[in-house]
Amino acid sequence: MATLVKVFFAFSLLALCATASLQEQDILRNVKAIAENLITKENDTDETTLPELYSITPHQLKDRTVCDACAIAIDVIISYRRSGANRQSMVEYIKKFCKKFTDWGSIPCDGYAEIEIDTILFIIDNKRNLTPERVCAIYMPTHKCVDPQADKWTVNIPPPLTPNEETSAPPNASETMKILQITDIHYDPDYTPGSEADCGEPLCCQKGAPKSPDSAAGYWGDYHSCDMPWHSIENLMEQVKKEKYDLIYFTGDIISHRSWVTTVENNTKAIKQINQLFDETFPNASNIFPILGNHEPHPTDFYSPESQSRSKISTQWVFDLVADEWSRWLPAHTKPTIKKGGFYTVLVKKGIRVVALNSNVCYKNNLWLIYDDKDPNGQLQWLVDVLAEAEKNKEKVHVLSHIPPGEVECHRQWSNQFRRIVERFSETITAQFNGHTHYDELRVFFNGSKVINVAFNGGSFTTYTGLNPNYRIYIVDKNNFNVVDFDNFVFNMTEANLQNDGSIKPRWFKLYSFKQAYGLDNTGSTQMANLVDILRRNEASIAEYFKYRVKDSDPLLKEGCDRNCLKQLVCSITAVETDESLNC
Repeated sequence: MATLVKVFFAFSLLALCATASLQEQDILRNVKAIAENLITKENDTDETTLPELYSITPHQLKDRTVCDACAIAIDVIISYRRSGANRQSMVEYIKKFCKKFTDWGSIPCDGYAEIEIDTILFIIDNKRNLTPERVCAIYMPTHKCVDPQADKWTVNIPPPLTPNEETSAPPNASETMKILQITDIHYDPDYTPGSEADCGEPLCCQKGAPKSPDSAAGYWGDYHSCDMPWHSIENLMEQVKKEKYDLIYFTGDIISHRSWVTTVENNTKAIKQINQLFDETFPNASNIFPILGNHEPHPTDFYSPESQSRSKISTQWVFDLVADEWSRWLPAHTKPTIKKGGFYTVLVKKGIRVVALNSNVCYKNNLWLIYDDKDPNGQLQWLVDVLAEAEKNKEKVHVLSHIPPGEVECHRQWSNQFRRIVERFSETITAQFNGHTHYDELRVFFNGSKVINVAFNGGSFTTYTGLNPNYRIYIVDKNNFNVVDFDNFVFNMTEANLQNDGSIKPRWFKLYSFKQAYGLDNTGSTQMANLVDILRRNEASIAEYFKYRVKDSDPLLKEGCDRNCLKQLVCSITAVETDESLNC
């Protein structure tokens, strides 16, 4: 998930190289001085070190100070370019800064600068009225930075056809269907068992002799900052094909976290390989519904707007690619919207519809939001139109999206409008399915004291970072498309790597069943509201939620979750809009 835009955030922390006694104005002067010195000094001689840089945490600074520091730093970048700095000068400047004020290392810093510079320069050169405040407001939502000129755009939502009625899932659905969810595979073609797993870069397990036996990359994967080898993904597919499914949801992220070396060619190859493996695992299937993750494009996280589809820096290539790749499973009528922005809808059968979104456009690391953040590719208005038609036709809908609702790093206005849509069509949308965070999570929508919608996060197959691999099987009512229950399956990475030569395959097991784990009779509105209330009041219950959230991970359970951590988890369950998550 790391991108060069994180360098912008680091500017706001430049003050941390000073002592905690510095006042706000001293901090801001230091930011400006250091940012400008990096331009003027051919060889940086400042003796600031990373330990000094992180001697104060961002939380010890006022949000206003961080936002002001960010704005000062971004102003230096914009002014340097507009004063005549050429492409190479800008690349060298960002490389130098990245190496000094992040702990990524030289190779990632050089890679990010080269990959992302053309998009950065295009935005600086072509965005009218570009201000530092705009950049900081979009990229730094956690500090509540404000853009005074922000466009509070909205989508047009029609009034309800009929008043909402109380809806609860029956305790025992008469007929059910099985839905498999796989998410966040993060295939690493360069994963090498036995290599250094603690390499000091954002992604490891690829090269170098381990410093110690404990830091040797495991055969099936690793709890360190590593993604997944091909043979582990094959094992996943061998496991899931043991059962039959009515529908299969793949909620994105094929590409590894080695974002500083991505290319169109390599991403294309990996996407094709994974799609082909799905095809071989489920031959002649017409029930697979895939979506894009934020890691699929090159550069990572960047989804260019439709207005730039013919530009040399456009990411149109990934829309064109998956429109063709997914045609093996999806009807032809889905191609136009996939090519437009990576989203589509399919009527599965009479009364049952799937809507697949590209919510990655809202991700703060998508630099194109700085250029144009107004309903990228018209996707949310399209969603309204699809749901309005579904409502008229009395259809029930599952919504798939990679970035979950309430994700703190989703663009605030996009998140706000998505919430409006869910609230309006809560009787039509029976469930949402997400990925991205790699955690097993719930997001519960309330209208007053009534639960009106639930988003289920399917976790991840990748271990990145410190997690066990998982997949999920949902039991869904065939008639109303309500989720009746689900089972979460995992394998323990410590156990799987005991032999560490591949001679023994991982032991997959059911970690828990949702209703049984939380003592639910059904998953209707009343029962879900009661569950949230129990999690709020009962520390043992939220501790159990934490265990399932991290998928029974050895290192994360050892690390634990104190009372403040548990309190934040409880808050996040009902935080279905970015602004709510900011208060958790």
